[in-house]
Amino acid sequence: MRASPSTAPEPAGSVLLPTVLNLARQLRQTGIPVSTSELVDAQQAIQAIDLLDRNQVRLALAATMVKRTEDLPAFDLLFDIHFRLRQRTGREALSDAGRPAAPRPEIHTSLDRTSAGERDESGATAFFELIMAAIRRGDPDALRALAEMAVARFGGLDSQPGASERYFMYRILRALDLSRLMTEMLAAARDEADNDPLDERALRGELAAQIEAFKLLLASQVRNQLVKASGPGEGGQGLKALGTEDVDFLGASPRQLLAMRESIRPLARTLATRMTRRRRRRTGGRLDIRRTVRRSLSSGGVLLDPAFRRPKKARPDLFLLSDISGSVAEFASFTLTLLQAINAEFSRLRSFAFIDGIDEVSDHIRDSDSFVEVRHVLYRADVVRDDGHSDYGAVLARFWERYGADVDSRSTIIITGDARANHHPLRVDVLQAIHARAGKVYLLNPEPEVDWNTTDSVVDMYAPALDGVFEVRNLRQLGEAVFQIT
Repeated sequence: MRASPSTAPEPAGSVLLPTVLNLARQLRQTGIPVSTSELVDAQQAIQAIDLLDRNQVRLALAATMVKRTEDLPAFDLLFDIHFRLRQRTGREALSDAGRPAAPRPEIHTSLDRTSAGERDESGATAFFELIMAAIRRGDPDALRALAEMAVARFGGLDSQPGASERYFMYRILRALDLSRLMTEMLAAARDEADNDPLDERALRGELAAQIEAFKLLLASQVRNQLVKASGPGEGGQGLKALGTEDVDFLGASPRQLLAMRESIRPLARTLATRMTRRRRRRTGGRLDIRRTVRRSLSSGGVLLDPAFRRPKKARPDLFLLSDISGSVAEFASFTLTLLQAINAEFSRLRSFAFIDGIDEVSDHIRDSDSFVEVRHVLYRADVVRDDGHSDYGAVLARFWERYGADVDSRSTIIITGDARANHHPLRVDVLQAIHARAGKVYLLNPEPEVDWNTTDSVVDMYAPALDGVFEVRNLRQLGEAVFQIT
């Protein structure tokens, strides 16, 4: 018997239609074009897949609604906002594995007995060991629970309610020091293998995939917490542009970073104009009585044309040392680009990049007519010497040994980075020696000042050997700091 139109079952994907429409609306609001025909394609695509598989839903919508690769990060953010891990679709919940979400097992550790406000290193170490153990035994439930606990303990979402997902991820990854996971797990695998042959290349690839999967779990948990705090209607606000000059380097979305890159050259022109005007004002000098009287003879002794003793204001020699590791790499790109764009304001500009080794990159930067990409600098510079983690003490010692003879009283040295030394020796004595020979030495730090001197940050240890430390979280602060320094 044929069903009447009133009793015909609804298409399988119709239950998702309101959510898909809301997703498309916010994609359009953030500048990602989604046409009506693409919405029709999206609805047809989700009717041909398993709706209980969250990853299939993500891929189907991305394939039909996103046309440009650079828009995928924004799509992923908004997808996680509208299709949250615990959101119900019909009678079942969508989970990462595509199965009905099972109750999470309780993990009882010493961490559970620690108050959420504590940020001690022993807690981070215990977390690190639990994460490593869960990855090695392939326990997705434990990893999901650990991700949720890590976000609650180290994210600090309550302390910075207006910050972005990227900023919170930076805080969490820095606290957990997940960059050590690969090294530690490879070492453990070698110990277990003893003398047996070990395919390290294959193991490295497998571990890299598992570590990246855990980072994605952390990102999903951060997004869920942000949505809980602001609601789905406000969840996409982080993608809407602030004033480009006021967006934090460490918290910017991919679209905001693109807009900031387009703003760096106009900012450089404005800054150069301000610096030129200031230099002209400084050349007023004192009145030269003798020359003024001589000039007055042509006007019968009337002082019509005063003469001044104009001081000779030399432009500074600038040495820029940029930390290009980890999350501060984007900040280094903006600083290198800005200073290269106004290099005419300096008698000489020399640029150096460092991680735990240091190399001069002046020629590489000079050849770049557009935005300086740090990844290109990494390909061409020798900046990794030991373990690939920032080592300010070793870098200062190597700079002093190789380039110290070029520094004199006309030199201004700018160090850019978060001053996180990863518990390596600081070599404050070397920085003091550099400061004694140079005219001025400054540190530009892209981290919020409230995060200075936490965990492995050593800003206060270096401060006595510096002429100033500047918080430069955005383009506006970067421009003002450079203007004051030079």
